[in-house]
Amino acid sequence: MPALDTAGDGMEAIQGHRPHRSRAGPTTGGWCHKREDGCNLTSFGRPEGGLRIDVKANVGAIELTFLGTRGEIKIRSRRHQRHSSLLVHYSHTRVMIDCGADWLGRLRAIAPTEIVLTHAHPDHASGLAEGAPCPVYATKQTLDLLRRYPIRDRHRLLPRKSVTIGGVTFEAFPVRHSIRAPAVGYRVSAGNCSFFYLPDVAELRNVWAALGGVDIYIGDGATMRRSMVRKKNGTLIGHAPITSQLGWCERVGVHRAIFTHCGSPIVRGDSRQVERIVRRLGLERGVDARIAYDGLTLTIDPNLCFARAARGYPQLADR
Repeated sequence: MPALDTAGDGMEAIQGHRPHRSRAGPTTGGWCHKREDGCNLTSFGRPEGGLRIDVKANVGAIELTFLGTRGEIKIRSRRHQRHSSLLVHYSHTRVMIDCGADWLGRLRAIAPTEIVLTHAHPDHASGLAEGAPCPVYATKQTLDLLRRYPIRDRHRLLPRKSVTIGGVTFEAFPVRHSIRAPAVGYRVSAGNCSFFYLPDVAELRNVWAALGGVDIYIGDGATMRRSMVRKKNGTLIGHAPITSQLGWCERVGVHRAIFTHCGSPIVRGDSRQVERIVRRLGLERGVDARIAYDGLTLTIDPNLCFARAARGYPQLADR
């Protein structure tokens, strides 16, 4: 497959959309929040490392495991080793969002029941170069770019059309990021909880429709303050800084954000210092902001919403 550049696709504003109200109340410290509907959000700890992946999730809960949190950069760290990917575990469903080159030949350890792609850049899709062990869901543009990959079971997702996969609902929102590999973010929901997953973004145009009412925003950690957005042929491309994304959360009333797809400033930086900076940037906007790391697991429970959970992901041997 030819190399893809980092340019962007536009998202049309939706007229007449009624904004959602966030159910989350004010931050009370850490990841502890009191929600208006009575749900409590409790904190997560640090990874322990070397633990197996559970095949069953807690009944009625959504479990999110950050399989990888590194962007398309050369450097790696202990916390950010593999390309960004999120495992959404709900009942017997194990949806893997994105499968970059680092995951080539390693899908057996993940055992996904489905794979959903945000776009066709190598750090998000090249793990499927030898095929997939399960159905793959993506937009027509992404599937067309991956037409040479031996993916047998392909499913096309339409923008702004919800699709339910094993009890988990995905709604694709086109965003500006790349011209040759148009990207989407996903509003994901199951039970009473929802989150928005957007690992690569230069601009999110319909912020209310995308983020209104979600419990947590999972965004692009390529850069903290410095914008990596530029124009190519009149179209915005690249990566919005964390500060801009926190502004979106502030505008809509999303009180929790966590950033993946980490760029060089985060990966090579001192993790404690980076965490302090991001938390401070979030607090300035009324958002509890954190940095994800490989192996972080959060459990979203319909009664507690964020039940406490964090554990390390097993080290995967090289091929």
